[in-house]
Amino acid sequence: MSRKSRTGRKAWATLVTNEAYLAGLLTMYRTLRAVSSYPLIVMVTDTLPESSRNIIRRTGIDVVPVAHITPALGQHPGFDPTFVRLNDAWTKLRIFGLTEYDRLVLIDSDMIFLRGMDEVFDLELPGDDWIGAAPACVCNPLKLAHYPKDWIPANCSLSRQGRYDSLEAEEIPAVDGPRTSHLLNSGMVVLQPSATTMGSLLRHLDTSPTIAEAKFADQDVIAEAFHGRWRPLPWWSNALKTQRAVHPDLWLDTEARLVHYILDKPWSRRPQVPEFEPGVCGTELPPALVDAVKQTPPQKSLMAYDELHAWWWVVYEQLLWEMKQQGEASGWREVEKGVSR
Repeated sequence: MSRKSRTGRKAWATLVTNEAYLAGLLTMYRTLRAVSSYPLIVMVTDTLPESSRNIIRRTGIDVVPVAHITPALGQHPGFDPTFVRLNDAWTKLRIFGLTEYDRLVLIDSDMIFLRGMDEVFDLELPGDDWIGAAPACVCNPLKLAHYPKDWIPANCSLSRQGRYDSLEAEEIPAVDGPRTSHLLNSGMVVLQPSATTMGSLLRHLDTSPTIAEAKFADQDVIAEAFHGRWRPLPWWSNALKTQRAVHPDLWLDTEARLVHYILDKPWSRRPQVPEFEPGVCGTELPPALVDAVKQTPPQKSLMAYDELHAWWWVVYEQLLWEMKQQGEASGWREVEKGVSR
């Protein structure tokens, strides 16, 4: 039976396990609070220093300690070196155990909001044990050898979406459909926490023979565990930065709502950023960001991400200015340590 999310406690949620993602988290939150009426909670593991936790708390974000998750000994031989950074990603699954919430929307910390999308909290799901997420882009435009062989443009579900699709426009794939039709990107997942679901995911992680072949940690586990219980969402709900060049007929800067900086992170190198002076703008999106989104030229090449990374930097420079206005106690120096200029 179809149902909407129960009224009750709802929130955005993300995971941070080390201080390298502190700047990413706070920059994302700077945009979230400008466009959403729902709070953000941050799951943290014991690898995140207390000083970083205090900075997060001072911004008004609830910190939720969780235990690290990893597959049972011998279950997963270790990631390809390219994916070492994903070793903590299994722990994102802890969100399914936060049963004090009626609905959570999992998001990654390497994102920024350009527009509001609070309607995801009222998204109709066919059952309490279903999830909602945007499809994975399986085009593999760089022809990376370690990606699955069926990751080709002809199999990409995003090619069948429309630029202006509504939240509930996408077709739910047939249970017996092609493997790639059931692949999702876990950068944004709409879910209802459940102790039963949490236990099932942990058992899957420890016993499934497919874990040994997992390339994308939590993403592979979620896609497999929720096979036949996944509602696809539009591209704009999790707009991977790579899609701007790979899916030019789909992507439109002013339609993207949540931009996802997969692969290299914008805080690892500062590109040329549009000239602007940070200043008082309340909790609104920085005006320079709004202008940049409207004025960014087409991408010059497949890997030319500087213009999109500049959007992140506009928000970060505004955030840093605001933190400096609060003085040393804001922790801005610690945040800045994780950023390369």
